[in-house]
Amino acid sequence: PHQLVSLGFFLSRSQRKWEELNLQDCHIGDDGVNILHQCLCGDKANKKEITKLDLCNNNLTGASSHLIGDIISHLQPHALVLQDNNMGSSGKIAIANALTNNTSLEELWISYDDIGQDGARAIAKAISTN
Repeated sequence: PHQLVSLGFFLSRSQRKWEELNLQDCHIGDDGVNILHQCLCGDKANKKEITKLDLCNNNLTGASSHLIGDIISHLQPHALVLQDNNMGSSGKIAIANALTNNTSLEELWISYDDIGQDGARAIAKAISTN
């Protein structure tokens, strides 16, 4: 989506702290996560601070979970909203791996997504060590 490319371009050149990046219901999909990852975590990206990252209801699948994990590791958000996507158990396990290194997370929203028992265990373990 060209709007996301424009937003990504702006974010990649910004040196500001953002309170919230809310992309709820934008349906960016896995391709949109790839664009966000390039802009927020790429070689030329300045270190960003985003307190809350909201990717609720964006048609995300397990395919983009490793990129989301990278974004989480890079931004260290205090709140992360991933509910209402289709990331499944393998996606949530990848997210959990990124969360083990996040010491700032205070809120995690993952409802309405079939994470399965393995995903739930991985998330529980990650946040218990956080």
